[in-house]
Amino acid sequence: MQTRKLIFPLLFLAASLLTSCGGSEDTSASNESMEASTSSEGTSSDDPAATMEKAMSDAMKQLGGDGETKEVVDFRELKALLPERIAGMDRTSHTGEKVGAMGFKMSTAQAEYGDGEQSLDVSVIDFAGVSMILASAAAWSSVEIDKETDSGYERTTMIDGYKAFEEYDSKRKEGQVSIIAEDRYIITVEGRNIEEGALREALDAVSIDKLKGLE
Repeated sequence: MQTRKLIFPLLFLAASLLTSCGGSEDTSASNESMEASTSSEGTSSDDPAATMEKAMSDAMKQLGGDGETKEVVDFRELKALLPERIAGMDRTSHTGEKVGAMGFKMSTAQAEYGDGEQSLDVSVIDFAGVSMILASAAAWSSVEIDKETDSGYERTTMIDGYKAFEEYDSKRKEGQVSIIAEDRYIITVEGRNIEEGALREALDAVSIDKLKGLE
């Protein structure tokens, strides 16, 4: 599902930021710390774990914009937004988890729905307002897309006041619709062997308005 695909960009971005935070800007401070430690005790007491923690803390402050690191929502609250039935299909699985890497976290809830050959995957992901990770996971949010082919389309748009992305292939009867809500959540519906209208119908069934009160 979409959520699994996003874990790897999260890990990659965290590692990249850690590398950049440990670059030239922090080198002099690190060297000074090591020199002070060596002169006072004769040996270096530089702690790699502490250095990593500080680097990630600084990165989070820069990415958060307001200098605050927000906690992600409990995935159990996100799971409650996914109903037992969507677009005429019964829910066949219902899972959630919180994952993290080097100080970055995301909370996710997923549900699968099916009826014969038809299936829908629905996910709600909370990145706690870390805009750079959000942009990495939903690259379409920073570009304009409007493409049509003989069998379908891809486009960025607005749905209920939120940035959104839609794609559908009528030959394969596959598609996706995603939105970014409250500047911290990505809601994604992916469908196979379904009619175009089922994607929007499934999105409408998710209790998106309730995200406003979650913290």
